[in-house]
Amino acid sequence: MTWLQLTVEVAGKEIDATLQAFEEMGSQATTQQNAGEDSYFDLAHPAKPGWDHQAITGLFESDGIGDDLVAKLMNLCRFVKDVELTQLEDQDWETLWLDQYQPIEITPELWVYPSWIEPEAGVANIIKIDPGMAFGTGTHETTRGCMKVLSRFNLAHKTVLDYGCGSGILAITALKLGADSAVGIDIDPKAEVVSKENAHINGVDSRFTIQSAADIKAQKFDVVVANILAFALIDLASTLLDHCEVGGLLVLSGILSHQSDQVVAAYQSDFDLQRFDDGDWVVLSGRRLA
Repeated sequence: MTWLQLTVEVAGKEIDATLQAFEEMGSQATTQQNAGEDSYFDLAHPAKPGWDHQAITGLFESDGIGDDLVAKLMNLCRFVKDVELTQLEDQDWETLWLDQYQPIEITPELWVYPSWIEPEAGVANIIKIDPGMAFGTGTHETTRGCMKVLSRFNLAHKTVLDYGCGSGILAITALKLGADSAVGIDIDPKAEVVSKENAHINGVDSRFTIQSAADIKAQKFDVVVANILAFALIDLASTLLDHCEVGGLLVLSGILSHQSDQVVAAYQSDFDLQRFDDGDWVVLSGRRLA
């Protein structure tokens, strides 16, 4: 069997209309990719990407008449001007997808592995997280940066708060690096299911809990990590301060380079901050001052 792949670039209100058209036309798989200049991804709404300009691709069973498929799309979406049409030969799509994902080295002693690859002997700390979920898997600079910063500190016997935990990868990393316990908080209900499952896969579920902001209102932690968006970090400055012990470690990420000064301004009176750059992204970390 051959397949037809249709790709169009749309913006604004055209995005939802295009997604609906692809569904009506029988797309077997529809993907959304950023086609604009806004490089961030809204982790608070992972199931609905918020990019203003998107490239939308649909995969269709081929009947040999690609022009009819294009005509149908342009009839349903009259705003579409250009359509990229590609014919694909049938492949073992599952194997092809799995082959794209290989272990990720965070540091020589800390790696992220997908579950279907057997870890090599001698690696001190291995985090097992499968790609494809709507949360962090270690591939993005923000997640990698947080993991690298956490690996530089002695976390033995520490308590950890992962604010905006998503997949739980940062809490799991801290636990693998010696922390006694970790609490995750996230506004997305799916995060509770995903993070608990990942904690179980990594053998740290007995030390990991999901709680609400109300549950931890009076609690303080030795380590507070938040990998969310810059404007949210600014709004949460007093909250994260309240949860961090004096002398405790704060790690902040999800910050683009041009946003870093604003985030620093919100925290610098209470924390001795250092900056770590990875491409366009910045991680801030420091100790809470007395």
